[in-house]
Amino acid sequence: MLELQDVCFTIQKDGEAINLIDNASLKVPRGHFMAVVGPSGCGKTTLLKTIAGLNEESDGDLIWNGRNLAKEKDFEPAEIGYVPQFSIAYDQLTVDESIESATRLRVKTKDDSELDDRIDRILEETGLAPLADQLVKLLSGGQKRRLGLAMELVTSPQLLLCDEVTSGLDPRSERDIVHLLHGLSRSNGRAVISVTHSLAHLELYDSILVLHEGRIAFHGPPGELTHYFSCNDTEEVYPKLAKQRSEKWQHSWNKHREAYYKKIENRRNQL
Repeated sequence: MLELQDVCFTIQKDGEAINLIDNASLKVPRGHFMAVVGPSGCGKTTLLKTIAGLNEESDGDLIWNGRNLAKEKDFEPAEIGYVPQFSIAYDQLTVDESIESATRLRVKTKDDSELDDRIDRILEETGLAPLADQLVKLLSGGQKRRLGLAMELVTSPQLLLCDEVTSGLDPRSERDIVHLLHGLSRSNGRAVISVTHSLAHLELYDSILVLHEGRIAFHGPPGELTHYFSCNDTEEVYPKLAKQRSEKWQHSWNKHREAYYKKIENRRNQL
């Protein structure tokens, strides 16, 4: 399980301390698929980078499987995968060569047979097997996102962090990637956290985290989102957020958090 307890990420601007992430507390159990949504500039990527350790938290505790990452050692390299928005694969390599390079860099295999088996498994898992010999430069946007996922899956991470991996995709490709991430969260207890600008396909997530000005305004099952914000459609959530300061949303959320966490747990038990 991943747990954040009053985590802050603070920067200095014009001599003033500004919390880009302000007292974030949340829980992500094993095998959980969570979306992080919110208006542009609300801190979604900053939160993801803070969880990953790319931003060092200014205060609070990050706990991973009982280990306090803020006070003890960080994630082991094989425990976490971080998928950026844009592909880092080299255009002149094939899909197979890209995954092989990532595997050789990050995983110790006893022989070529074990290496090949791992690559083949990842190709199948991400739906890239038919494209194994395709050059990266010839891939579509959705295929490149799959390859980015594949290159992070070489270590079989238990926590997979995805930053806007559906951004800029056509609706069908977006749906396919969300379905893929959902499937990955059901593999070996892996937790998957996906930052997204899109409010489509929310029903596939186990929980939705809504950020507003660096503060958590909601974290609960997707079916409770519109009820919590007293609106008829998910598209109304962002305008509703803007009508109230983030401090008030955070205060309201802290009062209701445990009740909604019970709903997340009940939903999980019904799956």
